Amino acid sequence: MKKILLSAFYAGFFCVAFSCSSERSSLTSPEEMKSTEMVSFDRAMKEIMKPENRSTPEEKARWGAQLNDRALNILFNASLELVGKTNANKNNSREEKEKVIVKATEAYFAKLNTIKTNQKAEN
Repeated sequence: MKKILLSAFYAGFFCVAFSCSSERSSLTSPEEMKSTEMVSFDRAMKEIMKPENRSTPEEKARWGAQLNDRALNILFNASLELVGKTNANKNNSREEKEKVIVKATEAYFAKLNTIKTNQKAEN
């Protein structure tokens, strides 16, 4: 009886170990699959939410709901990496910076959707 229980235990253990080792590739999260540019863009989005980068009352009165200059520059630099513009002029107008940020945001979500689609296809 002990031999049967012991062999059943070992068989179950090896089945679980084999099953877990073969499913490792499907357990990767979208966060692990992001490129360095996407991670940098994520970091910039979190950075603009910090209190030191939020708009002051004067900036809110001037710009309303738009980004202040500090937050705009943080996102602009990360956006340049994401859209692949390395030699862009840092002294662009506010409208040009906003256009780059919009393109980068679209590219970011397109890449993120591709990652999620690929992950669903693997499962």
